[in-house]
Amino acid sequence: MAKTLKTSAEGRKCAYPKCNRLLSIYNHDAYCHVHRDQVSQGPGQKDPYRHPTT
Repeated sequence: MAKTLKTSAEGRKCAYPKCNRLLSIYNHDAYCHVHRDQVSQGPGQKDPYRHPTT
């Protein structure tokens, strides 16, 4: 049985000022990968998953 992946709406744009990058349906963040680390994490937001480095 195939697992269904969660997807977000199509056509969403990055919320960073003056960024018009379209977000992937698999990116559930409000920001693209370029700007995700440039915005501060507000209360109630969790840090994105990071693969452990060895």
